[in-house]
Amino acid sequence: MFTQLSKIIAISMLVSTAAMAVCPSGTDSLGVVNSVERCALKGKYLNTQLTLTAKNEYVITDAVFIGGDNEQSSKLVIEPGTKIVGLPAAFISVMRGSQIIAQGTAKKPIVFTSAQASPKRGDWGGLVLNGNAPINACKAGVAVCDAISEGIKVEQVKFGGNNAKDNSGVLKYVRVEYVGYPISPDNELNGITFNAVGSDTTVENIQVYMSSDDGIEFFGGTVNAKYVVLTANEDDSLDWDMGWTGKVQHLLIDQGQDAVDNGIEADNLKSPMNAMPRSNPTISNMTLIGSPKSAFGLPLRRGTGATIVNSIIVGTGKAAINIDDTETFTNGAKVVGTAVYAEGLKFENTIAYSAKKFEFDAAKDAWSTEAWFTSQKGNSTQDPQLNGYMPAATSAVLKMGVSSDDLFFDGVNHIGAFAKKDWTQGWTTK
Repeated sequence: MFTQLSKIIAISMLVSTAAMAVCPSGTDSLGVVNSVERCALKGKYLNTQLTLTAKNEYVITDAVFIGGDNEQSSKLVIEPGTKIVGLPAAFISVMRGSQIIAQGTAKKPIVFTSAQASPKRGDWGGLVLNGNAPINACKAGVAVCDAISEGIKVEQVKFGGNNAKDNSGVLKYVRVEYVGYPISPDNELNGITFNAVGSDTTVENIQVYMSSDDGIEFFGGTVNAKYVVLTANEDDSLDWDMGWTGKVQHLLIDQGQDAVDNGIEADNLKSPMNAMPRSNPTISNMTLIGSPKSAFGLPLRRGTGATIVNSIIVGTGKAAINIDDTETFTNGAKVVGTAVYAEGLKFENTIAYSAKKFEFDAAKDAWSTEAWFTSQKGNSTQDPQLNGYMPAATSAVLKMGVSSDDLFFDGVNHIGAFAKKDWTQGWTTK
């Protein structure tokens, strides 16, 4: 029979046990560190929903796969405020037909970061989302075009398909840090890789900080994104190819002051460069800040199309805008006399201001490059006189430079990523 004291002790133990965060099913306890239970993520999660609560801290110890390839569909759900750390060679790959639901808040962002005490670029892999949206990496006539994800050597990870509205889940108020581990020599993962991700996927308020490879890369697909921060990434901050046709609004690229590559590297396909669907995204309200050690601000190559509006490209080490390859020029080309104008590349309400503003491949050096750029509506090569990152607003609230019936884009009265409010406050790192 319990004494009164033993009853009190038993009740206290029950309360203590109830208050302790237990590792969720599918993860292994690594013990308690600083009063927080650490739980290991590793291997494959098939036919399941794995929910990561903010009470624990999670360690990605190896390659993690959510679902199979369009089979054994699974879901990774992450609560606001959850911290997830990665070991070297560790990464998360969300497979075709599965989803990640990572919905943080401005006060409680979800943070993927390094497990190292002194973090640096390349400490762990990154996030890879694989979808069933179209890509252009196959020969004409192939019924379903898919490809193998770069950087992942432990098994083949496929992406691509015919579902433009495919849904790989939600990334909202998510920060990814110290990524780009070299899985093999010269074969790093990006911070976030969007492989053929579809337009029903939600991507809002994301940051990639200190990647040793690209910040984010879009390999085809139709996914859109808003409120994107890419800071101090060593390779390209943003990269697209394989026929990406998505949209981005409110984009800050700050390349930092060390040796980095391009702000945005924009391609259609290496071969053939006129492959369809052609890369042709729309970027609105971008502020791209280079450094004297950076490469180009925006190299447009290999047949890509693009519409860049309401944006600022400033301070790059090489030209602010570089256009290369015949297929890029002849995409919807307009011929005036002996000059060929790249009508598939459209700029509006955009400032390009660096030590060198433009560079074109040798075959097109006869262009009046500044005249081509400034002849388009609202463009300028004058010093934007940045006040922080907030240039003066224009007078009218419009969807400047984009279709007024496109519901994705917010109406704006300013160029660049910011108007009067710094939307990066509270959830990003500098």
